[in-house]
Amino acid sequence: MSKKFRCALLAGALSAVVAFSAGFSACNIKTSHPRAKITVDFNNISYDIEYTLYRNMYPQTVQHFIELADAGFYDNMIVHNYNTSTDWFTGAYSYNAVSETSDEVYATYDKAYGGGENALLEYLENNSKEEEYYALAANNTLTPTVFKKIGYDDKGKPVPQDALATLIGEFSANDHKIEKNPLEAKMGCLKMFYYEKDESNKKATIVNSAGQILEHDYQYNCATSIFSMQVGNTTSYSKDKYCVFATLRNDKAQDSLKDLMDAIADYIDDYGYSGNFTTSVETSVDKLDTYSKPKKEEKFTMSRTPLVIKTVKITKY
Repeated sequence: MSKKFRCALLAGALSAVVAFSAGFSACNIKTSHPRAKITVDFNNISYDIEYTLYRNMYPQTVQHFIELADAGFYDNMIVHNYNTSTDWFTGAYSYNAVSETSDEVYATYDKAYGGGENALLEYLENNSKEEEYYALAANNTLTPTVFKKIGYDDKGKPVPQDALATLIGEFSANDHKIEKNPLEAKMGCLKMFYYEKDESNKKATIVNSAGQILEHDYQYNCATSIFSMQVGNTTSYSKDKYCVFATLRNDKAQDSLKDLMDAIADYIDDYGYSGNFTTSVETSVDKLDTYSKPKKEEKFTMSRTPLVIKTVKITKY
C-alpha cells in the first residue's frame, strides 16, 4: 500500500484525534474571512489597523493567530525588529514588564534604550514571552499541527504523540499551494514568521488542513508566535517561504498604517534622530526549542521610541 494512499485512509481518524486541543474558544464559529484589529501605540498616540484574515487559504495559520489573540498573548508587546522599508516583527517580547533584575534598572524600555546595547539585551531577556507561549501550547490552548511522530493505538488507529509547540508552514516551499489568487507579500500584509534552523535537514511529522500525515523539514514547520507587518512594497520574506495570512481590510486601514509610518518619520525629523533612531543588538532566540539544536543568534534593529502592540482583537470569527 502506498504511503499516500495509507495517509488518505488515516486522515479521517486522525483529524478527530488532533482536535483534542481545548483552545478553540470562539473559533468554533468559522467564516472564510475573519477580521482582526491591531492597535499600535507610538509616542503616546494609538493607531487602529484592521485586517482581513484568510482562513479559506491558510486555515491552520489563521487558527493559530486567533487562538493567541484570544488568549491575550499579543497584548502589550513591542516591535522588537524594526525596518523602515520592509517588515516590522512582533510577537516575542513584552513592553515594560517588570524586570527580574535585583535593582530593576532595566524595568522599562526607555531605561533600557538609554543604557545601550547591553541594557537592551537584558531587557529582551527579562521580557521574553517564549515561556508563556510554550505554556499555552502545553495547556492545549493552541491546536497542534506539528509532531515528533504519529503513534498508533492497539487497534491501529493514529494517535498524535509528542506534539510540538510549533506551527505548520502553509506556504509553497512546504507544499501548501493555493492555485487561485494566493496572497502576495505586499505592503500591509501580515506574515507568520520563523527563524531558520541550523539543522536544515531535521524532519517532523505534520498534519495538514486536509488531514494528511506527512513528513517534512522541521525548518519550515517551526513558527511560534512571531509575525511581521510588512511596511514596504518589497521584502526578502516572500510568500513562498513565509505564510502571508492577512491583508489590510480597506482604505481606512491603509490610511491608518500610513499615518503611523508618517508619524514615525516626522518624529525622527523633529528630534534629529535620522542617524540614531535605531540600535542593533544580537541575542539568542528559540531558547526553549529542544527539538532542534543549536540555539540561534539573531540581530534585531530596535527603535529608540518603542512601537507597542497594545492589543490584537479578533472582531469577526
